[in-house]
Formats: sequence, structure tokens, C-alpha cells
Amino acid sequence: MFYILRRANGEIFTLQRDGVSYIAVWADERDVRRSKSANPDLMVYVPAPADERVLRRWLGDRPMRFFLVDSRNPDLRTGREISPEEVLGQAALPKAA
Repeated sequence: MFYILRRANGEIFTLQRDGVSYIAVWADERDVRRSKSANPDLMVYVPAPADERVLRRWLGDRPMRFFLVDSRNPDLRTGREISPEEVLGQAALPKAA
């Protein structure tokens, strides 16, 4: 499961990379905490699972581009683009009974 950052009003944290806007995602909650501790501006955001329903509510029909923040470097400058299927496909998997 991937995590995003959201504000209380539902605003989703995005990054600008080479003029392109990305939804920042983290591989686990520990990585989110590491990024938040290194970036005080992120303190107004809380981690939340990357859920397609929540993302669609906020973004509407706009295309979603995701940037996986590198867990080894919490300063948000390193990572890679990942496909929506990678992010949302995992969120859509059924839970084991």
C-alpha cells in the first residue's frame, strides 16, 4: 500500500518536477514520517492511504501522475515516477480474510 499526504481540507500534497505536477507517494508510513521530519512545511499534512476514491474526489477527471519519494532521501528531490496502476492497483487488492 502506498501513502499520500492530505491536509484537513482534503488538499493532496503535490510536487513539481520539471514543470510537471505529481502526487507524492511513499512506500510506507515510516518513509512519510521521515520526509515530514526533514521538511517542516509538510507538518500541516497527515499521511493517508492512496485511495482512488479520495483522489478522484479531489482531482476529478484530471489525469493522475505519481512520484514515489525515495525512502533513503527524505528531502523530496529523489525518487521516480510510477504509474497510476502501480499505486491504485495495490489499493484495490482485496484484503485477506
